[in-house]
Amino acid sequence: MLIGLGALVLAIAFHVLGAYIAVGEGYGRRLPTLSGASSARPAQRVRRAQTAGWVLSIVGTVRIFGFYWGTEPLLAGGLAVVVLSLVNGLPTLVVAALRTRTQKRA
Repeated sequence: MLIGLGALVLAIAFHVLGAYIAVGEGYGRRLPTLSGASSARPAQRVRRAQTAGWVLSIVGTVRIFGFYWGTEPLLAGGLAVVVLSLVNGLPTLVVAALRTRTQKRA
């Protein structure tokens, strides 16, 4: 159980890192044709961070809810879906919302 919680915490950290890199680099905006930074290296870092986050979140969820799978499979499956949604989606959403709010003030 402790390994699963540790994996989930690391997954959240990797997702926050990936979102912070993506928002800081300005993904989603069009770059000028002749100028602008190449996004190949930061895009690779974002993909690596998010992949590590997904793998750790799956490992952590299986470690935590694997114990309950034998007795209550529907409950364990439902809770696993909720945990995966929160761990993989919420950090990116929060970082993007906070980052765009601070950029609009400046």
